[in-house]
Amino acid sequence: MEDDISASQVKLYAIWQTNNWSPKPVGPNDSIPTNIHNNIEKELINPGLVHLDEPHMAKVAKKLGIPYAPCLLGFDGYSGNRVPVIRGIVVHTHNADLLREAHVEVLSSELEKSNLNRQKNIYSRWRKLIKGMLTKTRLEEDYP
Repeated sequence: MEDDISASQVKLYAIWQTNNWSPKPVGPNDSIPTNIHNNIEKELINPGLVHLDEPHMAKVAKKLGIPYAPCLLGFDGYSGNRVPVIRGIVVHTHNADLLREAHVEVLSSELEKSNLNRQKNIYSRWRKLIKGMLTKTRLEEDYP
């Protein structure tokens, strides 16, 4: 009878008898701890890691050879399915500033490239328009 009572009892603890859990700190030379899906949840980011939530940041980190892990923000539900929301990356704190600066440089160079392409397209359209007008006037003069 006493075994049944002890098995059904639930152990309750007071607030002063418990410790808040926090993840272990990660050093600059340690690897980034990931789950079985090779990402890290935002709520479980270890001290020593930073979440960077800019678009195309993973591409910049990969170019620089900086270790990173995708960041899982949570789950969204679409038509009864739960879909993970992965946005941004998690890197070591000492790499965060370097990545931010490199990201700004990459964005500015992409902006310059897009402006150059835009200017080239504008000039080619004007060239096509002028050639067409010259051809039209030449044909009108040759065949009145």
